[in-house]
Amino acid sequence: MAEAAVGKRIKITKIQQQQMLAILGASLVFGVSLVFSIYFIKFINFNTRVIAAKDESISNYYTAIQNVGICKKTKSGTYSDKDLEDCKPNEIDVNDLDGTLRYNILIGMTENNNLESIARSSQQKCFGPNNRKIDYTEQYRKASTDEERQSALYMIKLCSALRVIPDALPSRQNDEALMSSINQIFIEAGQTPESLSPNKSTEVSPISSLNVIPVSLKVEGDAYATTSLLQAFEKSIRAFSFQSATISWGASDEGVPSLNLTASAYAFYTDEVTMSESTETLYATNEAKTATNGASVGGSSDAEEE
Repeated sequence: MAEAAVGKRIKITKIQQQQMLAILGASLVFGVSLVFSIYFIKFINFNTRVIAAKDESISNYYTAIQNVGICKKTKSGTYSDKDLEDCKPNEIDVNDLDGTLRYNILIGMTENNNLESIARSSQQKCFGPNNRKIDYTEQYRKASTDEERQSALYMIKLCSALRVIPDALPSRQNDEALMSSINQIFIEAGQTPESLSPNKSTEVSPISSLNVIPVSLKVEGDAYATTSLLQAFEKSIRAFSFQSATISWGASDEGVPSLNLTASAYAFYTDEVTMSESTETLYATNEAKTATNGASVGGSSDAEEE
């Protein structure tokens, strides 16, 4: 009986050991599976973010193409590689690009009567027989080669209402053009400046996003002529901001009362606007972002120390 009892106990112990090993094995498998499951979930989430970011970039790219009017709109709103390869902006009729930037500029703004009311009679090439203005927009539509379209487009910018925009706010500093504009103002006012020059000092613009060219001028004339000059500056399409002015009474050599004006003003221009590409880096975790940025900063510091 004792031997039988001992045998049973040995069997029970073996069964318990087997059960323990089975539980440990199952726990190990479960733990490993849980770790891999968490890893794959994070991996899938990260890749989902990457795919979403790529889709957003592609969508923005397509939107930019449509809004600018580089290619004709497609029914799906997307462009395949073949669509982009076949897209030739200079061969597209602008009238087929309604609502795009090109349409608004080449059709809407060039035919704007309010802008066009500011004439530039000095551009004789803009007029044909009987002093009639040449319709370069129509020539652009009928052009059959890239050279003809580019030539017509240049003349559209020069002869249409579009010219008012760069005249009013140039995209670069050009002291010679500014002096020419001011000289034209003096001519219209029937005045001759005693002195006129752009200042070489660097001034901070009072208006954000705009740059300034400081100008100094001095003029002497009767009250009517000086008033006419100030009115001509006020009516000028190019904006001038007078920072200081000194007016004093004097007399000419003939004893006629005169009004002396010495003033400093700002003329404005803006930086050229260009499109730029941006790169966005996605990180799986904040720790990875911190570690990467820390490594970059550390690498830069090491390089500077060396």
